[in-house]
Amino acid sequence: MKKIFLPLFFAAIVWGAPSCSDDDKVPGDPDGTVALNMMDEGNGKTLLDDSGIYIDKAQNFVTGGRCVLFTLGKVGGLGAVTPKSLETGTSMAAVQAGHGYVAVRPAALMSFPSGKQAMPIGDRGVNYLKIYVVSPLTAEDKTVGAAVKYVAAVPESYKLPEYGSTVLTIDDSNYHELGQKVTLSLPAGEAEYDFIDDGYGISCERDGGKLVFRLDDWFAHKFELYLRIRESYTKVYVDVNVPL
Repeated sequence: MKKIFLPLFFAAIVWGAPSCSDDDKVPGDPDGTVALNMMDEGNGKTLLDDSGIYIDKAQNFVTGGRCVLFTLGKVGGLGAVTPKSLETGTSMAAVQAGHGYVAVRPAALMSFPSGKQAMPIGDRGVNYLKIYVVSPLTAEDKTVGAAVKYVAAVPESYKLPEYGSTVLTIDDSNYHELGQKVTLSLPAGEAEYDFIDDGYGISCERDGGKLVFRLDDWFAHKFELYLRIRESYTKVYVDVNVPL
């Protein structure tokens, strides 16, 4: 998978000067924070690096279809921009001072039964942008853009199992009769799951902090299991290989 957003070119304008400086960082700004004066499309149309995001004349962030925006509401600075729940994405969002946003490439997102979306963990070449609006930019009593800070980040792992690993094997060592239960402990952190049964005779149900599997037939097959915590997900496997 190709890298998303990286490398960033850091062609930033820091509070009106065509350069980038650490002087505008405040405690809590993550490493790699970039300060940028984004002029709207009527006053130069500054792009937010390679994301394609710009500000239109009505003072909205516009993605141009290259990414999905998630609005997080009022936050305490760029360091407080955390994608706790990627649920309702948009291609346009009002630019509001003191508010945080997350931008993600559409191809990086997977939707879960809850309606929430997440990005894959591990070395998948995926990252996203955290954005914070510091203040509007004005000229002659007109708003002409916004001073923003942003930084590239990668999805947290939240102790989810390694992407692509086999987390459960059901075979003659732990399965001897149809209807028997085999359990898998879920990672802590309100994990959501999506089990792909591929039409085979297998059931998967949640029981507290565990998934319970039962077979109603004998077969051999490797199933995909997706686990999500907050903005991150992993794809793992349940390998069924019971004797016929």
